[in-house]
Amino acid sequence: MATLAQYIAFHTLVNTGNFTETGLKLNLTQSSISHAISNLEAELELSLIIRNRNNIVLTSEGKVVYEHISKILQQQHQLEIVVTNIKNLIGGSLSVGILPSVSLVLLPKVLVYFEQHHPNLNIRLMEGDYDQIEDWLHNGIIDIGFLVEPHSKNLVFDSVFDDELVCIMAKDHPLADEEKLHLEQLKNERWIMPKRTIDRDVSRILSKNKIQPNIVYDLSVDQVIMTMVNENLGISILPNSLLIHAPDNLIQKKFYESYIRHVGIAYKHSIHLSPGALKFVEICKCFASNLKYSY
Repeated sequence: MATLAQYIAFHTLVNTGNFTETGLKLNLTQSSISHAISNLEAELELSLIIRNRNNIVLTSEGKVVYEHISKILQQQHQLEIVVTNIKNLIGGSLSVGILPSVSLVLLPKVLVYFEQHHPNLNIRLMEGDYDQIEDWLHNGIIDIGFLVEPHSKNLVFDSVFDDELVCIMAKDHPLADEEKLHLEQLKNERWIMPKRTIDRDVSRILSKNKIQPNIVYDLSVDQVIMTMVNENLGISILPNSLLIHAPDNLIQKKFYESYIRHVGIAYKHSIHLSPGALKFVEICKCFASNLKYSY
């Protein structure tokens, strides 16, 4: 298939009229230009030019090809302008609703990227729970927000990364030596439960498995949950992404059934995302693909 470099060489040669000046314009040797033109003629199976001692003459076929190549190069130039404009449009402000787990594992890398590559975009962060972020989205207080499926049907949900739910317990808990757990093994345990506003997934999977947990504490701060579990006041289930700062001796157990929460970015159906918002979603997915947890 003919290449853009061959088109440029041919177009420049026609405009200059000779190989020497074409080579100077493109910073290539005459032989490189000649080779590019010959390859283009071979690819198209057409004779495009007649080579004279001091100049070149277009064949009738060459004139037709030249017109089309001119249009292609004009479109290429327009594309470059559009790309430049898109990059320049990544500015202004972007309001983002964030969850604590996202703040820990993903957001720092994303923010560093934008400070380095798009410093004109002012990113405003609002940390909240599921209900708050959904309300902020519906009321236009934020442009986009991190949420976990299932979510409001009135919102578009763009998946970013998957997060495994694991059981945490103190090192001297009777189940601490188990390789993995079945959810049924936890039905008689004392639970330190994350409030539903910060984690709907735990209550969802317990309800689905018909387990009525004995909740001794119902808390909204993940670090407090981990500390209390570490003191053997009860067990809990948390997303694996939150455990990167867990106490060293806190025991983490995967389930045989494997429970996953799907973290993504949501926004209203009725809005068109700005170039800055689209780039934010893209970069989040890029960095999320490299997240490594101890699954």
